[in-house]
Amino acid sequence: MLQSLLNNLTLLTTGILLGHILKSALTERLQKALGTRLALGIASGLLGVLLMHYHFQISRHIVVDFRQLPILISVYLGGGISGAITTLLIMIYRLFLHEFGTHAVIAALNSPVTFLIGVLFLRQEKTTMPRLFLVLGLSSVSMVVIAWILYDGFPYLEMGLYLPLFFIAGVIAFSILHYLRNKDDSIRKMREAANRDFLTSLYNSRAFAKKMEQKIAAAQRDNIPFTLLIIDIDYFKRVNDQYGHLAGDAVLLQIADVMRETFSQRDHIARKGGEEFVILVDRCDADQIKVIAERLRRNVENHLFVLPDGEKLKLTISGGSATYPNVDEVELFLKADQALYRAKEAGRNRVYVT
Repeated sequence: MLQSLLNNLTLLTTGILLGHILKSALTERLQKALGTRLALGIASGLLGVLLMHYHFQISRHIVVDFRQLPILISVYLGGGISGAITTLLIMIYRLFLHEFGTHAVIAALNSPVTFLIGVLFLRQEKTTMPRLFLVLGLSSVSMVVIAWILYDGFPYLEMGLYLPLFFIAGVIAFSILHYLRNKDDSIRKMREAANRDFLTSLYNSRAFAKKMEQKIAAAQRDNIPFTLLIIDIDYFKRVNDQYGHLAGDAVLLQIADVMRETFSQRDHIARKGGEEFVILVDRCDADQIKVIAERLRRNVENHLFVLPDGEKLKLTISGGSATYPNVDEVELFLKADQALYRAKEAGRNRVYVT
């Protein structure tokens, strides 16, 4: 029995870890796709079938396994769709490929009951340890009811041995899932922090360069224009000199907020350094950028900047833009920067378009 029990636990934990490795190879968008959830349901169903095949014996006449856990895991990770597929595969194996009969039909009913429990009580963001114990407890109750129906004399000793093992296996499985999720969240936060400006939380120069490469590749493939806009805060040095660097930081933070409010989520905003910002404006040609850039200039001009000491002041910006494919990709920064220089030479508080 011990060897078979260890085999069941090993299959369960190996399936979880292997699934996590495969999931990690996908982009965040693909991880949430319907096809991925369907694949998760199938994989979890096959894991359940393997657990049934490599069952372990707790008495002369009773064999058990941990098939309920792949159902709960599938619901936890992929929702109702994944869980339903897992449940269906386990039921098909139990009914038609194992030993068909009244005993099999009654035993198979435990799978949809487990699925229903998972759908009602399992949520990734809300699954605390007490809630997990509730789910495992309700699953145990359903197994007790099934056992009471199946056997003439209720197998008290066998169920008293199996249910603690089921609880332990469930806690181990979900502890692994919880650990892997926390690890992924930490890695995601570190990656995100490495791509963000420490002060404004906008993209930094390194991240912006990657976005630029991706945008050029997409524009070449789909023949969709985009515009590079460079913005500089007029006379920003005076703010630092007169009010101090804390005041300058406050201005940068507020400028970043104005930009977020002005541009759409599909546009990419970065702090290039100091008081200079760059924006990739998606699906924007040379005529459209005139309207968008003017709106930004006006929003900044109308904004009342509040300094740490409570003092308020008005500021303006200058900008220059270059649009692809009007401007070759290798000259985008050069042309936009030249347009910015002309805007400053012309008196600032304006945006020039290339």
